[in-house]
Order: sequence, then structure tokens, then C-alpha cells
Amino acid sequence: MGAIRKAGMIDMQNMLAQFCMSQLGFGPVGEIRMVSNGSGNSHNYFRDKITEANLHVAFWKGENAMITQRNDVLLVTPESHNWYGDGGATVTTLTWDKQSCHVLGLDVGGRGGYQRARLTNESVGVSTDVALLTVSGATNTFKNLRIMHGAAEHDHTLLDVTGSGNSFINMCFATPLTSAQATSTDFLPVKVSGSHNHFKTCVFGTANAVYRNAVNSLLYLSGGGQFNIFEDCIFTDIGSLTTPFFINWASTETTRPNGVFLNCQFIHARPAASSNFVYAITDSSHANNRLFFDNRCTFVNVNDIVATGSAAKISWGGAGANPDTTAIADRLQLGIAQIPAVG
Repeated sequence: MGAIRKAGMIDMQNMLAQFCMSQLGFGPVGEIRMVSNGSGNSHNYFRDKITEANLHVAFWKGENAMITQRNDVLLVTPESHNWYGDGGATVTTLTWDKQSCHVLGLDVGGRGGYQRARLTNESVGVSTDVALLTVSGATNTFKNLRIMHGAAEHDHTLLDVTGSGNSFINMCFATPLTSAQATSTDFLPVKVSGSHNHFKTCVFGTANAVYRNAVNSLLYLSGGGQFNIFEDCIFTDIGSLTTPFFINWASTETTRPNGVFLNCQFIHARPAASSNFVYAITDSSHANNRLFFDNRCTFVNVNDIVATGSAAKISWGGAGANPDTTAIADRLQLGIAQIPAVG
């Protein structure tokens, strides 16, 4: 039986290696590990098909066991996983300080952000704001995961990217989940201060009817980060207040673009037209920074993209204007969803 079980493990490792390479788009991959919640169908199926030392029951244990610069892969089973920070602590961030280590959820979830490989918690913050996941390493990949806030007032940040060259693919940053989060000015679910990071086909927000009624943002760009790419992403929220934003733009980089947005949709759901956002973006740094949007980006239910004093810092892709308008370069005609004219 031992030899049969070993042969089964070898076959499974080969299948998982092929799967990882197809999902990541490159190979070979290093050690393959898996995290399950310790019970249920996924755990019971894989526990005799993966080496015991490589099957973890907590996400932080899998991260801790990976070796940097080896393209190790951590697979996450399609179920809810309780979140713990560094060393298994409940009130600290989990610091992903690896290089070239990757995480793949075993569930696609579709573009709507309903991935079942989901990482959640009861509470991270106690009296201070702590990010669930801080990615300080470089060239790591995170794919097919749903990261969810806890239930406490101070759980405001899901992801803080201080490293560079990381990829986040088909991720959902599902927030807010409680009004205590949504009505706090400290609510900043995704922070990016590193450079050359890539977000592709990600959802920022959730379908939950939790009104974001405070002056806060879904994305915070800060520090000297440059050339961060957001491709085919959706930013969505609901609220009746006019003063929140999609992006808090506080970068200090003065030459290259802080963020490049390709085919991104910014959708603000509101109960009435009087609840449109005044501005989609707040420029809180007042430095000579830059943002670029291609002509496929659209903002829904906003009155303006950015205040007049910051308009020159935003570049919009060509052919994004209505050719029938005399104000062809007006930012009100560039990227804001319009009501079609009749006749």
C-alpha cells in the first residue's frame, strides 16, 4: 500500500506541476504546497495525495515554508480559510517577504469576484489599522483568490503592496462588509507604494449593500511607486455620499506615471443622481505626479474625474472623446459615462 500511495503522490505532483505552469504561464515550478482548512471535502481528498509536510492548515504556515527565488507554489483549496498574521498571530499583518513565490486559488470564480478560495478573518485590527496582507517581496504572483475583511471597525486594509514586480490576477478584494468599515475615513482597502506591480482582471469592492458613506477611497497610491499597471479591472461601490473617491492619489514620483489604467471600469452605485461622486480621484499629494488612462476606461455616476488644479496631471488615451462635441478635450467628455442624446 505504501508503494501505491507513493506512486499516487508522484502522479498528483506531476498533474499539479502542469496545472501550476499553465496558470502561471511559465515554468518549471519549485516545491508545490497546499493549504486547506483542515477538514471537509478538499482536505479529505488531498491529504493522501500530497506529502504531509506540504499540506498546511493555515495560510501563514504555507508562506513560512516556501523558499524564495525558487518559484514555489502554494495552492489554496476552494473554501473559507481563517486568516492569521506573522507567526500565527491574530492581530498582525502577514508579511509576504518572499521573491518569486506564488499563490493559486483552486477556483476561478469568474470575473464577478466570487472566488471560493477565500481568505477571511474575524478581526485583525484591535485599536489600530493593520493590513491583512503586506506584500513586501518582489515578483510574486497571486491568482484566483478572494480576500475579505474581518468584522471589526478597524479592519480597513486588505492589501498593502510595498514591494515591486508582483502580479495580482483574477483577485477580488471584497470590501466593505460592515458599515463600521465603510463609514470610516481610514478605509483604504488596497494600498500600493511599490513599483511595476500588475493588477489584471481584479475586482475592487463587493456586491454587498454596505454604503460607503465617508471620505475614503478604494485604492491608495502613495510613496515613490511608479508604473503600476491596472488592466481590465472593476472598481465598484455603493453609497449616497458625494465626497468619497475611487482613487486617493498621494504618490511622490515626479516623472513616470504612478498608475497606468487599461480598460478599467469605475462604477459607483447610488440611490439617486444627487449622490454622484463630485470627483472620482483626489490628488492629495500636489506633487508633479502622473496617472494614465487608456480610452477604454469609464467612470459611472461621477460628476468629474479630478479637480481642475490636478487635471493636467492626468493623461487620457486618444480617440476617447465624443467627436460631435466642441469641447473634445474636456475631461467631462473623456471617460465619464454619458446619457445618449435622442434625435
